[in-house]
Amino acid sequence: MNIETALDRVENKINVRTNEHTQNIVNKWNIYQKIPTDIQKVYENIGLLEHPGENGEPVKKLAAYQKQSWMDNFRYKYNLIIKSQKIGITTSELMADFNRCIIPTRGHKYSDFSTMGFDTLIIAQTYPHAKEHIRTLYDMINQSVEYRDFLVDKPSEEMSKKDRTRANVLIIRNPENPAKVTRVIGLGPTASGVWSWKRIKHIHMSDVTAIDQVDDRPLFAAAFSRLGSTKGRGSMTIEAPPRGEQGKVYQLYKDIHTEGNEAFERAKFHYREYPATMAVDAGLMTEEWLDDERERQGPLYGMMYECKFLNPATAWYPSDLFNYDPDPNYVTY
Repeated sequence: MNIETALDRVENKINVRTNEHTQNIVNKWNIYQKIPTDIQKVYENIGLLEHPGENGEPVKKLAAYQKQSWMDNFRYKYNLIIKSQKIGITTSELMADFNRCIIPTRGHKYSDFSTMGFDTLIIAQTYPHAKEHIRTLYDMINQSVEYRDFLVDKPSEEMSKKDRTRANVLIIRNPENPAKVTRVIGLGPTASGVWSWKRIKHIHMSDVTAIDQVDDRPLFAAAFSRLGSTKGRGSMTIEAPPRGEQGKVYQLYKDIHTEGNEAFERAKFHYREYPATMAVDAGLMTEEWLDDERERQGPLYGMMYECKFLNPATAWYPSDLFNYDPDPNYVTY
């Protein structure tokens, strides 16, 4: 074989590899550019949830309120959801968090709300709860035929060796820039644990009314400040049941019903309220069970299932609903 023939063969191999690499990029681009805008379709692609009260039967359609709150992620920057217990909002919001991660930053109807290449914080009432949310989301994505390839269990050559999914951090591939992964990070409800995260595009706070802190303002201040690095493009969703008429969530709730100047109005949260009766209408709860709960819970029923904040000045309630523990036994992360 002469040198000219050898060079031709090398060039052909290079061209083949280059074409294969280019085609892989094109294929990935086409796949993730086609992330549906229909929430029901994204839900089906992630994988149907199981109904715990129907022997694990798959839930073929999201409840109307779940679809509504999911879509609100692509309508409003700041969302406040006051909810009943056990109606499936946390799970559907976790799916919405992942939906943001795989939407491209350009060329998609909801690109403005994409978190691809950025970090999402999931702040729960305790650190173990935050880890459980990460585990739930991991399991859903890992079982998804359509989307499991977005999960990173082992870093590729383009990534840092630290870029691997672990107990409180979910790593999502970024087809636009493989070296800049997307992360979903689970944290407990401490201001010190929220400080210093830099590339935060979205924050999901779940059941934070349940934290036993005398003053929760430092936690919320730390959370809001994390969104500053995205030049006003960051977003936040708070979904929680009501508690006493105090704390930051109650203040945000009151602000919704208050008029202010332009900056005040711009900072307002969009508000949704989902009582348990909506879950009954969706077939996720029974009226009979709620009647039993009304008897069991007594004066607490309104807080648990009717989205009512409790006023300690007008009724009797257990003191632990209002006298927060100044030194809660939390793991600090």
